[in-house]
Amino acid sequence: MKKILTIIALCFATSVGAQSIDTSKLSKAQIAELAAKAEAMGETSPAKVSATVRKEAEAWGDLGANMGKAMVGAAREVGVASNEFASTSLGKVVVGIVAYKVIGKDILGVIFGSLILVIGYSLAIWIFLNRRWSTVKYEYSPVLWGMFNRQRVLSSHTDSDVIASKVIGGGLLIVLTTLVGLQTIF
Repeated sequence: MKKILTIIALCFATSVGAQSIDTSKLSKAQIAELAAKAEAMGETSPAKVSATVRKEAEAWGDLGANMGKAMVGAAREVGVASNEFASTSLGKVVVGIVAYKVIGKDILGVIFGSLILVIGYSLAIWIFLNRRWSTVKYEYSPVLWGMFNRQRVLSSHTDSDVIASKVIGGGLLIVLTTLVGLQTIF
């Protein structure tokens, strides 16, 4: 991992050094200021990149510890042990709030994205299987001495333009549903 970060840092450092700026219209003070800013921007050493990545990893690693500290702090304020506090109704609310702050948006994204996918795919299947614009001939046979009629499809005919519109509409719905649903989830 350190080698990859070093290579990326070197790529940025060489690309900064390879560019030249036309300074013919600037004063000497402005040129000196630009040179100082460029030097400050070019100070990307592997040690600095490694330190930045290490700080970010530590921040993510401390996330679980911070959740525990929040629970212990809330329990200490009430004057109850942490495990007993977590089993009370107030403790459950605090755990829910802390969990929502940590992963709430991700869970909501998965729930709403899944709903979008299910509803969109269901509508697409309904478009493909619906016979609303078809000519269908049925045969009816009496059941229970004529009280009810059982219908059986004898033939079905759909024009080619209706089939094309169903395929295009259903296909577009599937593509849009997939894009929006997965974007919401991820």
